Amino acid sequence: MIAVTGLGAVTALGGSAVETWERLLRGDRAFREISLFAADGYRSRIVGEVAGVVSRQTGGDISRTSEIGLAAAREALECAGLARDVVGTSVPWAGLRVGLVMGGSTAGMFETESILSVLIRPEGTVDPVIREQALCRMLSHPLSAPTDRLARELGPFARVRSLSSACSSGSNAIIVGAAWLELDLVDAVVCGAADALCKVTMSGFHALSALDPNGARPFDKNRKGLTLGEGAGFLVLERVEAARTRGARVICTLRGWASRSEAHHITNPDASGQAPARAIEAALTRAGFTVADIDYVNAHGTGTPLNDPMETTALARVFGDDLSRVPVSSCKGQIGHTLAAAGAIEATLTAMSIDKGEVPPTGGLVDPDPACSLHHVRTAGKRTIRAALSNSFGFGGMDSVLLFGHALAAVSANGQVPWQPARRRVVITRVATLTPAGLLDGVEVSRLPLLPPSGEAIDADVLGGLDADRARRLDRTSRIATVVARKALAGVVAEDAGVILGSAFGAVDATSAFMRRLAEKGPRLVSPADFPSLVPSSPAGHVSIYLGLKGPAMVVADLATSGECAVTHGFELVRAGEMDRAVVVAVEERSVIVEQVLSVLFGAPTSGATTARREGAAAILLSSEQAARASGSPILAEIEDVVAWAGDEANPGQRTLARPPEAGSVVVVGAPNDAVDEYIARSSWAGCPRVVCSDHAGSHEAVGGIAVAVASAMIARGEATSALCVGSARGSGYALLLREPLG
Repeated sequence: MIAVTGLGAVTALGGSAVETWERLLRGDRAFREISLFAADGYRSRIVGEVAGVVSRQTGGDISRTSEIGLAAAREALECAGLARDVVGTSVPWAGLRVGLVMGGSTAGMFETESILSVLIRPEGTVDPVIREQALCRMLSHPLSAPTDRLARELGPFARVRSLSSACSSGSNAIIVGAAWLELDLVDAVVCGAADALCKVTMSGFHALSALDPNGARPFDKNRKGLTLGEGAGFLVLERVEAARTRGARVICTLRGWASRSEAHHITNPDASGQAPARAIEAALTRAGFTVADIDYVNAHGTGTPLNDPMETTALARVFGDDLSRVPVSSCKGQIGHTLAAAGAIEATLTAMSIDKGEVPPTGGLVDPDPACSLHHVRTAGKRTIRAALSNSFGFGGMDSVLLFGHALAAVSANGQVPWQPARRRVVITRVATLTPAGLLDGVEVSRLPLLPPSGEAIDADVLGGLDADRARRLDRTSRIATVVARKALAGVVAEDAGVILGSAFGAVDATSAFMRRLAEKGPRLVSPADFPSLVPSSPAGHVSIYLGLKGPAMVVADLATSGECAVTHGFELVRAGEMDRAVVVAVEERSVIVEQVLSVLFGAPTSGATTARREGAAAILLSSEQAARASGSPILAEIEDVVAWAGDEANPGQRTLARPPEAGSVVVVGAPNDAVDEYIARSSWAGCPRVVCSDHAGSHEAVGGIAVAVASAMIARGEATSALCVGSARGSGYALLLREPLG
């Protein structure tokens, strides 16, 4: 069983979880006119802005998002008795393996959007003068930058992950943390999310006509939209037995969780509520609970015309007649919609509700909508809560549910048996690659052709092979990802599969163009069709929608090792039983800003790489061995072991592979660099033949995913018995051991 031992939050209501909670119960609404930038021409100037944050427009990877996240994560660690100055020992974390999982979407956008609007010149090159001004400031731009900041300030951590799934990012960070505990990869994990306000999100939601000028009113019949907020929430999770052994107080328990995709639309929810209902049912099943055990629902409750009735429908599908018994409330009418941070903040507040026996109200709710027939909470009240749900639904239909239980409630009162975790064998059943040299799948991937001397981009004819109507909203990254994922899935029925997409920088050039139009034309003329693709998680959402994949969907980012990170992430979730199958896509499109600015900052993809920078992608279909054999899928290779390390101070023991190489083993790397060479030289694999994929696939952040695809194809062809894939950058890295499938 998993214990929650630490809580931290920063919101517009307060700089701590306790202050936020106290004001939430009083019914305070934290909305005020935004002070961070001029908001002339916007549908609404009202936001949930955090007070007292020092905004720094220059200076390394420091950003408003990382400042807010750092405060919340530190509070959670102190609450759990795990802050470094609380532990009081020279041994990191008193010998515990502590992990960090952080969700987000805006990262350093507030700090970088003004310079993005003028960085690219009309002829499509970077202005050299502005480039020099941008170099330092752009350190905060990548999705992974706030995570790196927390890791540096609060670590060292044994394992670190950055992810995005739009508004369910915080909930999914908690799900990943729980999976790490069940896989015994860490002893404790601080997990959550942070997002800050910026012009991109405010103008984007303005363009979508999704903002309520008078402040959000969840479930009210006069609601007109959401109110944007900012903030951060973090929880510390650990096994109940370990927490009690070290004397930590168990605030509550995390009993169940699930993530599902609607595969419906990039912005509008599926009115049927099927995906959220499936997620709730899966969370109940994992916990071994029934709806009769649930005494409170912390709703997603955005206040938008479409979301609130959809969530009501989903709850009615699951609870039936029992729904009238269960109090339901949303905090977004008091703190605003904090986007990626919402699920983590609301998980924190749900945990406090259980611990303190109080249910907070829905701020702004005056006249409930008959289409949202729920047991609404208008004023805070005392109530014994045995278990509670926290719902989070994101752009692209990425829906996640967390189920928390009272610390003293060991089992369901209704005699249900909880799901028993088991570490499953993970196999690779299909692969595909897409480079400027062409599209390949299956064993042919091991024959990657040399790149054409002048071809730096993927052929337009290949990307044009999608259905024109269904693909009309896809940006270039999403189109590349969809093409290669479809190739890997050819002939495979995989509706239940998840989508894990690795991408280092997101749509940075498109964001630059968006900001330029905003500056030139104002918010009233910003296109609503452009904004959704600027959200970092949108490519995963587009892939799931186009291909009809309804498992978990999220994006991970780790700079030059984003490809290896994506495969590792998919491996962990399939191994932990979060899904039976996952389409892992590593993708990077050509980008002027990445090539001329970000690659200088981060050595992307590798310092010292001489191969020309290109664009490309790989798709790897992962499956549990049981599911693969049940469906009769051919198995190319098995992922026997994966190790990951975070930072130069990481525990060396985390870098040990399961076994040394055997006859016929090879090393396959995306792109060489000093860190990769050093890792291989120190390992027992130093004498094995080496394949370098950047020679054929070009140099970019997704090339590590291509390396895994090539290694799988080599094993399937009988050209190797096992393969080691290694990627490392900036002190962190991944090593994946593939072998011939057993049986």
